[in-house]
Amino acid sequence: MNDTPAIEAVGLTKMYGGFAAISNVDLTVRRGDFMGLLGPNGAGKSTTLKAITGLLNPTSGTVRIGGISINDHRRAMEHVGCVIETPEPYPLFTPAEILEYVGRLYGLDSREIQIRARDVLETVRMWEWRNKKIGEFSKGMRQRVVLAQALLPNPDTIILDEPTSGLDPRGMVEIRQTLSDLKKMDRSLLISTHILSEVSEICGSVTMIRDGRVIASGDVSKLIHGIGADKEITLEIKTLKPLTSQAIRDLSGCRGVTGTERMGDYTVKLDFSGTTEDQAHVCEMAFRSGLGILAMNEKGADLESLYMELTKGDEIQ
Repeated sequence: MNDTPAIEAVGLTKMYGGFAAISNVDLTVRRGDFMGLLGPNGAGKSTTLKAITGLLNPTSGTVRIGGISINDHRRAMEHVGCVIETPEPYPLFTPAEILEYVGRLYGLDSREIQIRARDVLETVRMWEWRNKKIGEFSKGMRQRVVLAQALLPNPDTIILDEPTSGLDPRGMVEIRQTLSDLKKMDRSLLISTHILSEVSEICGSVTMIRDGRVIASGDVSKLIHGIGADKEITLEIKTLKPLTSQAIRDLSGCRGVTGTERMGDYTVKLDFSGTTEDQAHVCEMAFRSGLGILAMNEKGADLESLYMELTKGDEIQ
């Protein structure tokens, strides 16, 4: 198995005069992983992606894609499909025509272009529209055509800059469905976004950026239960049998439980600031008390809560 990261950026800095658009950004996308580059508008996401793809030269720092330095741009980008600051496709072209044009740029022959064009248009759910003028499409459909262009060379790694920006809810869902389909194809993805749910739904890891600096990075689940471990959450437990006063006392005495609120005969809310092991102990105590657990919902330990905690003072759009 090849353990070489799909993308590895170390110490990326880009100065404009005395202003640092990004400063000392480290980022690693493992092969087969989907990483979200998450931050508010103006945080430095597009600058980071431009530096990674060689669209601008960083003031300092290094980038390797598939183990190849971005300084060897042709080789490094050979198996990468990217869309930076989503361009508008030519409105008088059809999807079939624009993919024919892009395929020629990649040096593909007509037969290979036809095969790949059908594959990618089916992947982005645009095959039935292949011979319609792009100027007649909704913005979401145009976004999917641009994504098809990025997929045409059959890339191992895909880099997308806010692919759902400006879309209506239906357009967002369509793009996310397409990205979810790509997960099954063993691709690596780096996607910038300011939308929390986008990262939660499709990404296994996240790098959070604010004011051009990385403020957190790692697996989504580990960040939530690691960095956010000392943040109080709420555990809502629904039981099969009625709650007794003794059961409430037993749960109150569990490690990590800082308060209890009885919500009825079959529901109790626990204020909780312990570890995952402590949370398991709460479950065990509920079973020992003979209550029978129908459900235990955890509120407050999610990506949104973590992000809000780390970006206090920033406006999330």
